[in-house]
Amino acid sequence: MHQSLYLLVTALLVSTHVLAWDDNRIDTLWRTNAPAELGQTLDTDGFGRLYAHYRLGQLALERGDKKAAKASLYLVLDELKDNYQDNDQAALYAASLGLSIGLKPWQAVFIAGRAEDAMTASEAMDTDHAPTAMVRGIGLFNTPALMGGDKEAALGHFNRALALYDGNEAWGLEDAWLWQIKALMALDRRAEAEVSARALLERYPDFISATEVLN
Repeated sequence: MHQSLYLLVTALLVSTHVLAWDDNRIDTLWRTNAPAELGQTLDTDGFGRLYAHYRLGQLALERGDKKAAKASLYLVLDELKDNYQDNDQAALYAASLGLSIGLKPWQAVFIAGRAEDAMTASEAMDTDHAPTAMVRGIGLFNTPALMGGDKEAALGHFNRALALYDGNEAWGLEDAWLWQIKALMALDRRAEAEVSARALLERYPDFISATEVLN
């Protein structure tokens, strides 16, 4: 095991430093793929309501329900368009835009441009916001190499995000961890991916996507 990966995994398991918004109730329902129960959290105030819609949209896309995904994701996009007031809102807006590409892939370039504007705004507010680093990494991972995508650079952002989370239960921690594993697999670094996947499942044994990430 590489020493740097060992130190990162150890930090994730033991630290309690807080850096961003969190509602583990919503995340637990997302990790366990429970959209009906997740829908019951939509009475949450403020950012929590938008975040619940984001997770509902994500689950809907995964099961191929584009109508439900559109309803949730577009609600988030409509409320945050040109109106993100802090890092969490800007990062959530960019993440929602990224998912919305699955609804309108022919608009990918235009959508990616709007996401980049949100990411730039978030980074201007705070260069050390973990969810922003996570979303930045996903964008680089999913963008074709000919259009500027870079999986090695994406891995760097996921590692940086995980270091910034420092074990905190803030939103996006599971995503950063899962995408780090995906990036390691894409770079043919399976042994490291397996180490990280075991640590992820040790932390979140209920995380359905984590049980499938090495397949």
